[in-house]
Amino acid sequence: MTVYSIGVNFESVSNVTATPSVDVGARRTEGNNEYLYVYNAGNSQISPGFLAIVSGVSGYSVSVSSVSSVDMAIGHVRNATLTTGTYGWIVTHGFVQGVMSANESCTAGSVLMPAADGTLVQKTISTGFVGVCHAKAQAAVASGTSGSFYIRCF
Repeated sequence: MTVYSIGVNFESVSNVTATPSVDVGARRTEGNNEYLYVYNAGNSQISPGFLAIVSGVSGYSVSVSSVSSVDMAIGHVRNATLTTGTYGWIVTHGFVQGVMSANESCTAGSVLMPAADGTLVQKTISTGFVGVCHAKAQAAVASGTSGSFYIRCF
């Protein structure tokens, strides 16, 4: 059974504001991607292609800073840069263009997890990375470059 929901959205998923325009933590579907409305509480902007990491400051507050291979991504910035102290939409489930960590690469089908500063790193038994898996590569991706990934965050 397929369930469809039709809602009215008064802003684009590319909207970034200094004052929240919807409730923080709100969820919505746009196309085939699921989005979450968050606040960038970090000291750096989060550009498209990078993961948003749970900051731990308060509910739905994020940062691009992370502890490599052990942190938890809550979503992925896809549409517009979340500058410091702004609110915006991140993808929690769907297909995105992400960035591999420097000195890391992966093959198609690789399982990935957060690396340092919002990038991705391959999770393998030999690397011993114990973090939560958040993405799967759709094609091979070279070190420090962007590629297509399927993500599933919380």
